[in-house]
Amino acid sequence: MKRLLIPLVLALFMVSVPAVANAAQSAPPLSAIDTELIIKVRMANLWEMPAGQMAQEKSSNPRVQEAGKTMASDHLMLQGVVEGLAATYNLKLPTEPYDNQKSWLTEMAQASGTQFDSVFAQRLRAAHGLIFPVIAKARTSTSDPEIRKFATTANTIVNRHMTLLEATGMVDFGTLNDPTPMMVMSDSDGLDMIVALTLVPMVVAVAIFFLWFATGRNRRRPDGPVWSQLPDDEDDRGSDRGDDRRSERRAERREPERRRGGSKLFAGDR
Repeated sequence: MKRLLIPLVLALFMVSVPAVANAAQSAPPLSAIDTELIIKVRMANLWEMPAGQMAQEKSSNPRVQEAGKTMASDHLMLQGVVEGLAATYNLKLPTEPYDNQKSWLTEMAQASGTQFDSVFAQRLRAAHGLIFPVIAKARTSTSDPEIRKFATTANTIVNRHMTLLEATGMVDFGTLNDPTPMMVMSDSDGLDMIVALTLVPMVVAVAIFFLWFATGRNRRRPDGPVWSQLPDDEDDRGSDRGDDRRSERRAERREPERRRGGSKLFAGDR
């Protein structure tokens, strides 16, 4: 039995070593631009999918609805490709959009009618214009065939999206790259707000506890001597009686001395 096991183990080892080596060779280290491309597409997926869904629900413009539907489905497909590349290259992906992307979604959620159509087309067209050069740079400079294939796909999709957005007639090219107002707090401000909302109830609860504790002690503590709780006239009478008793005790202590002094006087007379 042992003679059979040893050749079997050696055979499995010889088969697994080339497989591991091939796997390692199939995932070379990513360059900076390759990594940037994957991350930028990931961030686009995180906010452009919900933006496309909003366009289908909030807009009455057929061209805006078409652009939203196409972008939602395309970015859903790209999401699967990005996750596959991240697993292959052991790359950690972000889980939330950037602050400016959150702000654009907030702006769309608060807009309606033609205002929504304008905000949707303007913000998304500007964002696609920013990622387009990144895709082109990765496509021309990468030596990884998988990244090259991914860049080619992303290039086709982004170009299609820009064409659909421009076809809505809602893109103002004169203000396309103007700064947009931030309509959401930054992540650090959000963290401060969470900490504040957590600490304030705790501080209030501690203050209420100490107030209750101090009040309870005051209720249990006597207000003063028993005589102080008597009516004023009874207090006065008690004070007078005390003074009389002290006078009587002083008179009793002086009586023997007075008697002895009287006896001496009587003795001198005799």
